[in-house]
Amino acid sequence: MTPQPPMLYSLILGVSLALFGLDLLLPLGVANAVLYAGVVFLAALSTSFRVPVITAAGCSALTLIGAWLGPSIPGVPLWMALSNRTISLIAIWAPILFLTQRRQTESLLRRMNESLETRVQARTSEIAAKELALRQTQEELRNLTSRLLTVQDEERRRIAHDLHDDINQRLAMLALGLRTLEQPEQALSESVHATLNQSQQDIILLSEDVRRMAYRFHPSILDDLGLDAALKRLLDEFAHRTRIKTLLVNPPFSTSPSKAIATTVYRIVQECLSNITRHAKATRVEVELFSNERELDLTVRDNGVGFEIDTAQHERQGLGLFNLRERALAFCGTSHVQSQPGQGTEIHVHLPLSEPPSP
Repeated sequence: MTPQPPMLYSLILGVSLALFGLDLLLPLGVANAVLYAGVVFLAALSTSFRVPVITAAGCSALTLIGAWLGPSIPGVPLWMALSNRTISLIAIWAPILFLTQRRQTESLLRRMNESLETRVQARTSEIAAKELALRQTQEELRNLTSRLLTVQDEERRRIAHDLHDDINQRLAMLALGLRTLEQPEQALSESVHATLNQSQQDIILLSEDVRRMAYRFHPSILDDLGLDAALKRLLDEFAHRTRIKTLLVNPPFSTSPSKAIATTVYRIVQECLSNITRHAKATRVEVELFSNERELDLTVRDNGVGFEIDTAQHERQGLGLFNLRERALAFCGTSHVQSQPGQGTEIHVHLPLSEPPSP
């Protein structure tokens, strides 16, 4: 416990006077100076550097006065007595030199610490600002991606509507017009009849192609009958086209997902099936879809060749995984891919059953 200033000053004064009295009574020589040095160290307990300096000056004065008034040792030459007093003064001021160096070192360390803290704070602020800017950029990118996906789906829906309701109707009218040319009262050659028949068949095939194209852009069944029916038809057509067995596990929805969520789930399954067709070499695909009032979980599993996830991120296959992840993130959801070479692939998507805020 450090003495308080008044007590410390009294103690310094009392000890100094006691040593001075001892110096006047006994010829202690250098020993007394060592005791004075202890008083200077005692004064170093003060927070002010002036206190030990003043104490050292006072002790030096008392040492010189003691040399003049104190008793001399018989037989000791004068030069030795002067040497003792000189050594005494050095011993008194040596603590001041030590304290000066220590305070300078402490001051230097303090300045270095302050400078380091300033640099650390500046660097921390810079990193925090960059992290904030990065988060804002990521959020803006996510909002932009969400908006782009929404606009893309809306544009697909519009194109599908135009193909189905406009172009298909025009093709139907064209086929009807060609059919009227085949009326019995029309005197047409056999070659013309053949050409008309072929043209009608071509128009029918073209109309079917347009219908399939419109369905690929946006399946009308998704809007008319809902997600469950759309997924069943998607898997049936996939199985018919690829000869890959499919299984849909889909208990009845307790709460029907919104149109945006349903479209997102459909597009994710569509993207998974596209990846399976191109890369998996699978013979079986399972799609599981579970939901409650708050969330929806989708799992797409195949028994294909699998892949190294880290490698796929840098290849073309990684683009499909990126699309899956971005579609999930657009609705504050998550996606997780499990795969190893030779062990198939499992993709899990979790979506909250609420639409994200408008960007």
